[in-house]
Amino acid sequence: MADNVVGLVYVAAFAPDAGEDLGALQSNFPPPVAGPYIRSSPLPDGGAEFTIDPSGFHEAFCADLPGVQAAFMAVSQRPLSGVAFSEKAQTRPGGRARRGRYCQPPTARSIQMFTASPTTGWERQSPSSKERQHVVMLSRPAAVADVVRQAVRSCAPAST
Repeated sequence: MADNVVGLVYVAAFAPDAGEDLGALQSNFPPPVAGPYIRSSPLPDGGAEFTIDPSGFHEAFCADLPGVQAAFMAVSQRPLSGVAFSEKAQTRPGGRARRGRYCQPPTARSIQMFTASPTTGWERQSPSSKERQHVVMLSRPAAVADVVRQAVRSCAPAST
């Protein structure tokens, strides 16, 4: 089976490098706004899962969405397994092996995007000022779609 993937677009996503875990990666940056609102629940196997307390969900997770939408998301959120913070990435981000674009949440109401390729490398940005807006695909869908279209055009073969 041929690998037809020629590029990737990361939208408000982490991209740990091989051997990194999210906990160690986050430790390189200021504490997240969500920190005081994170609630841990033990699992029967000794692990833990995490949710964001609904009282701070809007501020900590989706400050760019209307309150009604944030309230629905707060009560319908799914827990995140604690292993997501401690499990080391086995491979490097796909954007390092292929052309990639990373669409950051907005600051000053604009989408920030940077590109990467196997030849130009991968630029890492601090999430500290952007972390409250994890759902830019909901708050700014047209801007995210523009980034995806740019990525498609940059990966498409030249017209003949």
